[in-house]
Amino acid sequence: MELGFEHVYLLLNSSNRNVAEIFDTYVYVAGLQQGQFSYSTAVGFFKGIVGLIMVVFANWLAKRFDEEGIY
Repeated sequence: MELGFEHVYLLLNSSNRNVAEIFDTYVYVAGLQQGQFSYSTAVGFFKGIVGLIMVVFANWLAKRFDEEGIY
């Protein structure tokens, strides 16, 4: 879920913003440029929770197939 904020943000413009937006650039625009601090915090928190769920699920799946997990 981490793509690299700088690379995407530098390549964004008005013609490709609707298809190239990622969580990190969306949080930046909503929070710092539009001043919606609580909303952008919630979106960033949601991204973190989804990432945690994906890691835990991948670890469970690895252990289910008798592979070595993260923990």
